[in-house]
Amino acid sequence: MNSAVSAHRLNAMLSAAMTHHKAGRFAKALPHFRKYLKRRPDDIEALNMASFAAFQSDHADMALSWLNTAKAAAPDDPQTFYNLGLVSQSIGLYDDAAAAYRRACELEPDSASAHYNLGTVLNQLGRLDEAIAAYDEAIEADPGHGKAHSSKAFILRTEGKSDDAIAAYGRAASIQVDDPTVLTGLGKALQDAGRLSEAVSTFARAIAADPDYPEATSSLADVLVQREEPLEAITVCDAFLERHPINASVLAAKSIALNEANDKDAMKSLVDLDRFVSPIRHERAPGFKDMAAFNDAIADHVTNHPTLITSPTSHATRLGKHTADLTVKPKGPIAAFEKLVGSAVDTFVQRLGPDSAHPFIANRPRRWHLAVWSIVLEGEGYQVSHIHRAAWLSGVYYAKVPAIVNDGGNAGWIEFGEPGPEYHWSAEPEAKTFQPKPGLMVLFPSYMFHRTIPFESDETRISVAFDVVPDA
Repeated sequence: MNSAVSAHRLNAMLSAAMTHHKAGRFAKALPHFRKYLKRRPDDIEALNMASFAAFQSDHADMALSWLNTAKAAAPDDPQTFYNLGLVSQSIGLYDDAAAAYRRACELEPDSASAHYNLGTVLNQLGRLDEAIAAYDEAIEADPGHGKAHSSKAFILRTEGKSDDAIAAYGRAASIQVDDPTVLTGLGKALQDAGRLSEAVSTFARAIAADPDYPEATSSLADVLVQREEPLEAITVCDAFLERHPINASVLAAKSIALNEANDKDAMKSLVDLDRFVSPIRHERAPGFKDMAAFNDAIADHVTNHPTLITSPTSHATRLGKHTADLTVKPKGPIAAFEKLVGSAVDTFVQRLGPDSAHPFIANRPRRWHLAVWSIVLEGEGYQVSHIHRAAWLSGVYYAKVPAIVNDGGNAGWIEFGEPGPEYHWSAEPEAKTFQPKPGLMVLFPSYMFHRTIPFESDETRISVAFDVVPDA
């Protein structure tokens, strides 16, 4: 092959790759990128484009490989490090992402986006002071970076600095005018400061800006409950649920308001723990000789997973670790786990039967996808009460449990019913607990509050949580 023909073929490979890439046909672009990069592994721009196509095609491992090749070939290219940060962060490799973003910031100090993304990943790692410093760098590079102001405000609020948070949210609101997420954050900071009337009006502004933003409605309902106006909170929730009948955030807020209003029948209908919380035992897993072998494989996969990190306090887990999404390749035993979940969901739906009157049943999604992650509690730990806001149905599977869960108490058990610590309530709700056992899966509507009862032990508790997320 002479050099002219070789150059022609190389150009044809790259042209085909870019044509598919620009049209959004990323999977079709990949084989052309592979052929081209096999011959031109030093083309930094092509490596970055190919990594994007690979990531969009659910091949994060391939994307990282190409980006690392680009990093070795051009160690001073800020775009490569920025993209490496994006891919690493999206699959839960937060330490790697922080290092990549930090290098991008060093190479391009005026990049507000790089500083901002560094702040977001540091926040995910629970390194809050460093995150605020990164947001400040983003603001210095671009004073009009509203997301940097609002993200900084969020951290200030979680640290209990409500006055500083109000000021930061105010600056964000002056830039991102009528942004419902900013207004909702501002409303929560005002609520924290005891300025309830201002919080009500701010949440109302957020709803007016976007009536379909659920956190504005659920937050307004919460402050109305705090003001001992549960009937008004129910009305606010119902207005939203007419359009979005299975939104977990608003259904959870409504359940608290119903309980505060002492509407026992409506509360029982919405939060029927006996009907909706469904334990399912699995006797076999595809590809494994028995459940003990499957549970051992899950435990090994999770404890050695590259995304396993100590949970920051912004998550529900306390004194424990959690992974990012386990459906990212390579899946290992999670491929078999997904099949178990699919079977369990079918069983759950069949148990419910038809009920056109109940929003959770009548509006179950016909198409959905799974999000899967794991919680590892080593020796002690727990999860505070929470809901799963983005899902229709959620669940937890127990791969390994400490002996203390069998000691006659309820340490390490899962409990349903009590609202999370960020909500305001006074009426005691009905609660129900379940004893974790290896091989047990518990399914429940995503709007139901649940928590892990704290425990102390020399052993490890490993669970795999999942969400059934409706497809748009």
